[in-house]
This record gives sequence, C-alpha cells and structure tokens, in this order.
Amino acid sequence: MILAAAVTAGSLGTFASAEESEPIRVGSILALGTATPFVAVENGLFNQGDVEIEVTEFSDGAALMEAFAAGELDIAIGGIIPVATWISKGVDMKIVASANGGGHVLMTREDTGITSVEELKGHMIAEPSVATVTDALLRSKILGDAGLDPEMDVTLIPGMKPADMATVLMATKEVDAMITWEPFAAQAEAMYDDIVVLYDTPEVIKEETGSDAFYPVNVVAASQDFIDNREDDLEAFLAAYKETVDFLNEDEGANAVLAKVLELDEEIIESARKRIDYTYDIDQEASVETLKWAEALGYIDEVASAEELFWK
Repeated sequence: MILAAAVTAGSLGTFASAEESEPIRVGSILALGTATPFVAVENGLFNQGDVEIEVTEFSDGAALMEAFAAGELDIAIGGIIPVATWISKGVDMKIVASANGGGHVLMTREDTGITSVEELKGHMIAEPSVATVTDALLRSKILGDAGLDPEMDVTLIPGMKPADMATVLMATKEVDAMITWEPFAAQAEAMYDDIVVLYDTPEVIKEETGSDAFYPVNVVAASQDFIDNREDDLEAFLAAYKETVDFLNEDEGANAVLAKVLELDEEIIESARKRIDYTYDIDQEASVETLKWAEALGYIDEVASAEELFWK
C-alpha cells in the first residue's frame, strides 16, 4: 500500500505536490515500533512542505530491505541489524535517525512448569526469521546470558509470524515458549490468563544499563545518493518525522491515533507502550551494543565503524 497523492483535499501522505522535485520514497512496516510515518500521514505532518512524500507499506523487513537495495526507496524504517547487514553487503546507506527501542518478551505457559530461561533447556521456542533483531536478541543475549547454546540446548522454530506464535504456544501447545514483541505480547496477555513472562527484555536491559531509554531496535536509514544529492529534502523529512515522534511521546491523543492506524484496541496500545519507546536521536553506543548480538552470531562479520553506519 502506498500512502501518497497528488494535491487534493484529504490526500493521504504527502508534503504537497512539487512538480520540480522528485517524491521522497519512504518504506516501512505497519507495526507498532515502525508506525511513525503512518502516524505522520494520519496527522497531516507530511503535508506541510514543498516536496511530496510517498509512504509505502511493506509486509516484512526482508521485502523492505530488498526494495531499498534495488533503489526503489530513498528512506527505510526497519531493524538496526538488517540495516547493518545490508551495509556490510555493500548497500550504500546511512542511519539518519532512531525509530524505537524495546518491546521483546520471552513467554511460556503455566503448565510447562518453566520458571526461568535456564529451564528452557531441551524445550522448543517459537521465533521470527533468523538474523532479525528478535532472533539475535534471543540467541545471543537471552539464551547466552543463561548459559544456553541456541544450537544444542534448545530447539528453535524460526520463521513464525508473530500473530501465530500465541496460538502455537497457548492453544495447540506445539512449542513451550515464544519470543515475541509488542503489541503481540500485550495481546497475548489480554487473551490468556495462564501465559507467563519469562524474560521482559526492556525491563532487564534498562536495569542493566541504567538508561532512560530502551535498547535500540528500529532505525531510519537513507540511501547515500539521497543524502548526497537531496540533503534539503532529507532535512525536511526529518523535521516532520521528529515532530511525529514528539507527538507520540507528548500528546495525550497519541494512543488513539496509533490504535486507529494499527487497527488495534487503545487498551492494547496503552499496555504495549510500557515496553517500547519512540526515539529520534541516535544513541550510537547503545546501537553498537545491539549490533554486537548479531556479530557474536556471525550474522555480520564485524560491527561497522560509526562513520560507516551513521550520517551524523
């Protein structure tokens, strides 16, 4: 789905038409952590400048990054590990802003009797695709800190859609645990009384680091060509993007807008937001720590330098 338009009343997703300017092509997944551009469209914040902004919805991160690598997008909002992976593969882009942090939860059922991560040894865990932030977090950080080898001590079931995880854990009981993220964790907690949180990653890492923010998860990346040749357009986009982040963090009506955009109950949004944050400024040190999870697993050969990763 592309949210963009010519200059007509009520058009969805543009700064305003500008015949002399190419549109800014933005790609994102319609999910809680990456909802910012869709909120900007809903609030008309991409309709206040001189250049058109097209926001395209992608079904998953792989499709998003493939479109970016093919030159079909100028800006992508996605996971920091996939972005760093594509940079390591030679895709010429930079991280230009942060998007969000936190959100991941490792859950089980009461009847498994599992009360700690260590007790997952010998059990099956549902997870999303390999080499995502969620996968690297589970394998390197959560299981690693518990002294568990993700290849030997547990059976990971990758590639599972987040909407299906709670079903295979709680209803059909095909797995013994799942690593999910918000708002799916909040939805599962609302649906099942006997679901158990084994590891609340935002809470654990926030306590470990003493940071006011959660660990970086999603970022805003721009192609080097766009940075080099259309810096004014990039700055205009980022100004509207930051205004949207501020709205999400400061406006009492933000949860209602998120609920509308994501087609979720506002109560679920409110609960889910206890485990995520929306950010703009890049915490480079914390970002590198997230990338080290991927490096430890060999998903990237080594964490790139700040000059290679970040625009400013």
